[in-house]
Amino acid sequence: MREATPQALSDEMSRTLSPTSQGYETITDAVANGSATVAGTAPPIRLDEPIRLDDHYYEVSMTAGASRERTGYTIQVDYDPATSDANATIGYVDLPAVDQTALAGVIPPAGEPQDGDGFDIGTRHLYPDGTADASVLVPRQQYEFIRDGDSVYRVQVRAETVTETEYRYAVTQIATSSAAFAEQLRSTYQFALTGLSTAEQDVIEEAIDSGYFSEATDAFRSVIARFRAHQGLETSNSYGTWLVAYQGTPYIAYAEFPSEVTAAPSGDK
Repeated sequence: MREATPQALSDEMSRTLSPTSQGYETITDAVANGSATVAGTAPPIRLDEPIRLDDHYYEVSMTAGASRERTGYTIQVDYDPATSDANATIGYVDLPAVDQTALAGVIPPAGEPQDGDGFDIGTRHLYPDGTADASVLVPRQQYEFIRDGDSVYRVQVRAETVTETEYRYAVTQIATSSAAFAEQLRSTYQFALTGLSTAEQDVIEEAIDSGYFSEATDAFRSVIARFRAHQGLETSNSYGTWLVAYQGTPYIAYAEFPSEVTAAPSGDK
């Protein structure tokens, strides 16, 4: 159990997107314009949690539109090739911008240690319409090796037919600060732990102090039954996260437990 400060609680129930990701660009456009449309082989943004952008919080919805077949490319990278060929090598900085975009996230920083036999990582990429003509990797691969600083990587590119779908995203602002978002969460999820037995208190206080790791004692099962009588932040049949108040302090409580532990009766919450 850890204290549910406004920032901790907001972070628990939202997520941010990498500023270099397609999802970030899409959400930024949607916030600025009300909606944004992006094409790809899969939705670039998950809808399971609100998105935090500049300390504002947004619910995100998505509608799938038209689809079409296109040529996509699977790109595999070997970080430590056994051999290389200077005549088939190009510097990363000399790659066309469209190829640098395709390799973003799979070509690591120069000097980063890598090992393993064969190809170490792969990605799928769709070149935007009209941009493949500028590439030196597709539709015909002109270079097999890429040099980045002192490191040389082997690259294999394979064409495939993929289905590209248009995804339209819309956003609804739900809070303008972590404090405001946390207050919404408290009003929906938070409940107080009261009327605990001495053994139950021991479980809770150990969880707060350092984490409770033990057999599923009667006291532990009773605490979990109390938790399961309330709506959790995230729950399943054998683990869950709840927002609980104990002795006036709110906590985010994560627990793993036997699946047969059921919710406490309504009169024992």
